[in-house]
Amino acid sequence: MVNVFIGSIIRQKVKERKLTVSEFAKSINRSRTTVYDIFNRKSIDVDLLLTISEALDFDFLSEIYLVKKDNSAKKCYLAIEIDPSELPCDAKEVAEADKLKIRVLLKEKLRSIIEQENKRKSVKKR
Repeated sequence: MVNVFIGSIIRQKVKERKLTVSEFAKSINRSRTTVYDIFNRKSIDVDLLLTISEALDFDFLSEIYLVKKDNSAKKCYLAIEIDPSELPCDAKEVAEADKLKIRVLLKEKLRSIIEQENKRKSVKKR
């Protein structure tokens, strides 16, 4: 299993774009304190990741695939590649109702990936 800290990747992209923390914070409409918090995160809300992706002109969703299992809570967290054509509209123009649809689409896509991975693992065990 690969451990990827999304915050570290975001920090690296901000550095690559030669943005100050203040400039980046302003571009995502957050405080500098929040940006430093983001830099230390292991995971991130999809809505915030879309905002950051737009600000940094970098498609994090298509670049990162992370599977992290929390055995105590029986949860699986994924950042997956998504074809932008599958989204209902441009991320800038996503209405609240559409955000719910996107989350549902993401959950369906995640379930599909998990099922495929489980099938692949069960075939390997045989």
